[in-house]
Amino acid sequence: MLKLVLDHLQTSSTFEVGLFFLLLNVCIFIVSVGGCWLVARCFRHRQVLSSFQPFQLLELIAALIAVFLNAVISVVGWWLWREGSIQLTDRSGTGIVFDSLVMVAFMDIVMYFGHRLVHVPLLYPAVHRFHHRHEKTNPLSLFVLHPLEVLGFGTAMISFLLLYPISPQGLVIYLTLNLIFGTLGHCGVEPFPVWLSRIPILNLLGTSTFHAEHHEDQRYNFGFYTLFWDWLFQTLDPDYRIRYRNPSRYLIRRTHSDPDPAHHDDR
Repeated sequence: MLKLVLDHLQTSSTFEVGLFFLLLNVCIFIVSVGGCWLVARCFRHRQVLSSFQPFQLLELIAALIAVFLNAVISVVGWWLWREGSIQLTDRSGTGIVFDSLVMVAFMDIVMYFGHRLVHVPLLYPAVHRFHHRHEKTNPLSLFVLHPLEVLGFGTAMISFLLLYPISPQGLVIYLTLNLIFGTLGHCGVEPFPVWLSRIPILNLLGTSTFHAEHHEDQRYNFGFYTLFWDWLFQTLDPDYRIRYRNPSRYLIRRTHSDPDPAHHDDR
């Protein structure tokens, strides 16, 4: 099936590819928003947030702009692939798994340091403060981003693909994991089981509690897929382990840790 799609994309016009990726990203948006709401319903006994952030029209518009920009980035990646700058390599079995893990590791590093960068006071008000309108997240939060953040993430992905000849299946696995982690990170509940914290390696996965704590207190938890870099650079919330095991006992509360004090005055 994937080969048929690639063969079709190889011979399609830019307009056809743009329409394809726009529809695909709209579907991804719907799946993420619907999945976030469903997970919140199914795991409400393990709430991280007392309630969802209220929906606002401005944020819906921003989310739709993010969807459009994701489609544009996809078209750029397609063009680079068709021109031969991005290589997709046939692999099977462990090679596919390895590809996806390499991309997760690369993007995890880039996203950690990129996230810390946009929290620098010089950049934060202009770029990242918009996302932090959501102290309490909601199903739109994953897409409520400044356009520069969307383009930055897309540039990081394309940079990786220019450097590493990945298998199509490995790329799809990575993109699926990215959607899952992004959706779960903003769902307001903790679907990851408690026993996960007792298993080496797996206890480094970025959970819903982990990301919700960052929205609560912006001094901590800059990672996305894992908390390894936060552990290494001592930016992991010291209460994370306790709150992960007992999320409903420690519901996310409002704090005033924003690097820009005006953040809490412009709502």
